[in-house]
Amino acid sequence: MPIIALYVKADLENIASFKPPDDHLWCIDIQNSAGGELREKVMLDPTEEMDLKGSKGTANLVMKDGNREHSMSVVEVKGLVKPLTPDASGDGWVPIVAFECRGIEPLKWHPTDGYEIISTGGTAFDDVDLAEDPTMWADYCAKLSEPVSMSNLEWKFDLLKGAKVVGKS
Repeated sequence: MPIIALYVKADLENIASFKPPDDHLWCIDIQNSAGGELREKVMLDPTEEMDLKGSKGTANLVMKDGNREHSMSVVEVKGLVKPLTPDASGDGWVPIVAFECRGIEPLKWHPTDGYEIISTGGTAFDDVDLAEDPTMWADYCAKLSEPVSMSNLEWKFDLLKGAKVVGKS
């Protein structure tokens, strides 16, 4: 099954890392891989497991399209999914979450709340809300006596090359 990652990049000021929590509720637009109806702002909960019809497997999201069932799950991909940090190599794009997709294609991410930011001074900012303005977040780090900010946040979905899902062969 294809593994599609959500890649992000941003300008970080006094931020050591940005990441979603493990149980983050994802808000995304999805569509059947063969086209069809666009479903906007679908909530994908990695803690919710649904049985797949005609299979022993489960998924976090199941979408029915006529007689066919398509599914999508948040998956752990060892060594490839990581937090966004200032030292992001290459072009700056970092995969922060991966989805195993079976007939569903994620098209757009709608940032919400609950994200975790750690300042370079070690201060943890929990429940960071990006819903109102996902391109800019700022606060103040008392340990650094400096502002911390994340700006120009960009994102894209793309195939995660070399992905091997943890716990699956």
